[in-house]
Amino acid sequence: MAKPISKAAKAAKKKAMDKRGKFDVEANTAYGKPYSYLTLAAVKPWVKASADSVAVWGDTLPACVPPAFAVRFAELKAELDVAMVEENAKEAAGIAASLVKAVAVMDATARSAGHAPPAVDGHLCAWGDKVYCLLASGNIGDVRRKWPSWIVYHVSDVCALLNGRTDDIMATVTNAFPDARITRVGPVVDDAIDL
Repeated sequence: MAKPISKAAKAAKKKAMDKRGKFDVEANTAYGKPYSYLTLAAVKPWVKASADSVAVWGDTLPACVPPAFAVRFAELKAELDVAMVEENAKEAAGIAASLVKAVAVMDATARSAGHAPPAVDGHLCAWGDKVYCLLASGNIGDVRRKWPSWIVYHVSDVCALLNGRTDDIMATVTNAFPDARITRVGPVVDDAIDL
C-alpha cells in the first residue's frame, strides 16, 4: 500500500516540476537586474563627463569647491542612482544633464579659486568606486602618499600583471576583435585536476 501524500507535498512537487529545466536568475546570481537600454542611453552623457573629469582631477575635485557644491553634487549622484534603479529614464536623463553641468561648474570654480588638477605623469581612471592611477614616470611612493585614496600602479606593474595572467588569452581576443575591451573580471578557472 502506498503512503498517502499531503496536498502541500503534492503542490510542492508540482511547483518543482514546473521549474524543471528553467534557470532562476534571482536565486542563482549575485548580479542585479541589468539596466534598460533607455536608462543607459539617458546616463551616457554623464558617464562620459564623469570619466573625463576623473581623467583630469581624479577624486580631488569635490574637495576643491565650496562644501555646498560638493554636497549638492553628492545629492545629485544619489538621486541618479535611485532613478536608474527605478528605471525612470526621463528622470535619469534630467539628473544626468544636471550632473554634466555641475561637474563643469565645479571645474571652473576650482580653477578660479586657484586649485589645479593633480600633476601626475600617467593616466587617472575610475573603475567602480575607486580611482586608479597608472603612473608612467615619477616616484610611485610620493604619488601614493599624496593621494592615498587612489590605487596607484606603475605602468610596468600593470604590464607584469597582464603578462602573467592574460597575455595568451587577450592576444587571441584582441587580434580577432581589435575593439575588444575588458568590462569585468571573474574568478580564474583552473581546469586542471590533481589526482
